[in-house]
Amino acid sequence: MVRKQEKPKSNTTQSEIMDTLMMDALMDYLPDSIYFKDLKSRVIRVNKACADKAYGMNTDVAVGKTDFDFFSEEHAKQAYKDEQLIIKTGKPIVDIEEKETWYGKKCRWISSTKMPFYDKKGNIIGTFGISRDISDRKKAEEKVKYLSFHDSLTGLYNRAYFDEELRRLDTERQLPITIVMGDVNGLKVINDAYGHEKGDLFLKKIADILRDTFRKEDIVSRWGGDEFIAILPSDYEKDTKDIIKRIKKMCIERSTADMPLSISIGISSKKSPDEDMDSILKEAEDKMYKCKITESKSTNEIIISSLRENLKRGEYHREKHTGRMQQYALAIGKKLKLSNIKLEELKLLMDLHNIGKLALADEIISKPGRLTNEEWKIIQKLPEVGYRIAESSMILKPIAEAILSHYEWYNGEGYPRGVQGEEIPILSRISFLVNSFEAMTTGRPYRKKMTRKEVVKEIKRCCGTQFDPNIVKIFLEILENNSQE
Repeated sequence: MVRKQEKPKSNTTQSEIMDTLMMDALMDYLPDSIYFKDLKSRVIRVNKACADKAYGMNTDVAVGKTDFDFFSEEHAKQAYKDEQLIIKTGKPIVDIEEKETWYGKKCRWISSTKMPFYDKKGNIIGTFGISRDISDRKKAEEKVKYLSFHDSLTGLYNRAYFDEELRRLDTERQLPITIVMGDVNGLKVINDAYGHEKGDLFLKKIADILRDTFRKEDIVSRWGGDEFIAILPSDYEKDTKDIIKRIKKMCIERSTADMPLSISIGISSKKSPDEDMDSILKEAEDKMYKCKITESKSTNEIIISSLRENLKRGEYHREKHTGRMQQYALAIGKKLKLSNIKLEELKLLMDLHNIGKLALADEIISKPGRLTNEEWKIIQKLPEVGYRIAESSMILKPIAEAILSHYEWYNGEGYPRGVQGEEIPILSRISFLVNSFEAMTTGRPYRKKMTRKEVVKEIKRCCGTQFDPNIVKIFLEILENNSQE
């Protein structure tokens, strides 16, 4: 009988040494957390990463402790439950995402795999696991998810999320469903006068009011550019009126002189399954626009009034001097036999022909040297800005065209449209000449003050090119008569 040759003990020892070395290398150098636990979920061994990240202590100190010594009770209970299930069934839990929570310590997200730990005889003697910190990935995913459902400017839900929720909630069980639709008043004027940055701030303030007013269960969304919409599940239209009152009150409380907050609102409710949701939306929209007809006009006038005050406080505005220029303009108008209505419009134009400059950066307005090409392009857009502002006001609308044409030259070389001669409104031709006279006699950062003699000479030189010859003739006669008095 041939005896089976046994392997030398030295080889077995060498193999065990190599296994131990490899295990130590894995435990010490892997960035993921590795741990071994016994049948009672007590720590047998952990690697350095696990000791540092999860337990916050030396690897040896962690031995013999359980998750209840480190984590919050809620997390420790779930971990213990998972491990005991693995011990009982022998089935691993692979690649699950869970949130590790501690007391007084920042939580983190991990991807974890937990498996049964066997001895050499195949008996389960505990569990082992490996987990990887995925907090950064989860933050990125949450950000993407948030952006996919929220409006990036206001932080409210976006149109896509609203449509999805409306489909989900449009069931008999959720009835009645109330729709609240709102349209911001005055945004266009704010954008035109101060720029879109301030317009964005305007929208954010309205969004904050809506967020503070509606309930947590209500779906409040930005519907479009200046429109907002909300779904109020299981709520009657009459109960919604209290919410509307709070919105109106909060708008008044949070308004400022140059930014009056206002939103026109329409509401409609679906009470029966037979009613069509599109019709409910249309009804809310119709009611909203009915309110907007009056409310938007009022808001626009408040903003325009604020703009006029800001213009009066301008660095180069001198009330007495401007009053005299207004008298010159009216004297020309009377010589031309303009109607009383046109004379009133001329008076208004002399005050507000430059209302568009409120959208201009202060450094450009006060710049002493020559303007760059880009700065000059901005300057040439100001009449258009002023025109849009005036068009938004019932008071200023009659002079909107005159504001647009204020810097047009008689020979067609002015801006912004390059119109000429009689195509330029008569009020613009008068205002342009008189305000040019005012600029020359008072000086500007980019030009020294001129004498009366120099001004008259310059006006004559520009007669027929910049200025209407007939208006120049009348104006010079007025100046001559005034100098003799």
